[in-house]
Amino acid sequence: MYPSERRDEDGEHGPIYMAIERALWALGPALLLFMVLGQLSTQASRQQADADLAMKIASENLAFCSNWGIPAGSAEHASCVLDLTGIRARAEQRVRDEVASRF
Repeated sequence: MYPSERRDEDGEHGPIYMAIERALWALGPALLLFMVLGQLSTQASRQQADADLAMKIASENLAFCSNWGIPAGSAEHASCVLDLTGIRARAEQRVRDEVASRF
């Protein structure tokens, strides 16, 4: 029996193999950590974008009703904003339904 065969039977490996194994054990958890942090960052930025879009749409709704001469803060203005919000919601639902029907 040769010494190299006995080393394999004993479960011992060379220094290069051991260095690679240690590096993989060190990099594996680090990779998982970076993936989790990236997912959290992506989720936070998506939520911020959704909030920004909602604020922009609300501002457009208020401006639209004011452009039609309805004084801000009045009951008519609130009714106009609610109607406009409903119109937008129904339009978005139609688009979602159309996209879903294609799949």
